[in-house]
Parts: sequence; C-alpha cells; structure tokens
Amino acid sequence: MAELIKGSFCSSKAGHDAGTIYIVVEDQGGIYVCDGRHRQLSNPKRKNPIHLQPINYRDEALMSRLEAGDIRDEDIKYSIKNYLIHIGKQDAVKKE
Repeated sequence: MAELIKGSFCSSKAGHDAGTIYIVVEDQGGIYVCDGRHRQLSNPKRKNPIHLQPINYRDEALMSRLEAGDIRDEDIKYSIKNYLIHIGKQDAVKKE
C-alpha cells in the first residue's frame, strides 16, 4: 500500500480538482501537494489526507532532488508527465 510521504504521487479524490495528479512536497503539519502547473512550489495546496488517493509509483530522482531542496516546478511537471506516459495516458499529456 502506498503512503502519503514526501515525494510520493497521489490523486485528488474530492473537490473541484478531483482526478488531478499531485506530488506531495511536504508532509509535516499537513499534506501539501503541487503539480508544477496550477499549484506551484511557491504556493502548494494543503489537502486533507482523506481526500487523496496514494499512487504506488515513485520517481527516485525527483525524491532525491526534493530532499536536497534542489527542485523546480519543471521537475514536477516532467515527473508527472512521465507517470502519465507510464500508465498509458498519452492523451492526457497532449492536453496539457
């Protein structure tokens, strides 16, 4: 079972952003997520963990950059794009 830890992928289950893929950027004092596009690192979204579905997928390069604090919005967008290609959702990538 996947957990909501820093660097993990998750999907929003509720709200106007339902179905959006996010990456957890902070897990201390709440879960803060961003997607690099609408929710950037400068303004992450605080989400209730009940409203998030963990995804069993990891990008080790992204996790190491996140831990080092050397991460940009482009890195997050690239990682989410690779995940969508990995699961076969190329049509979702083309829309963005």
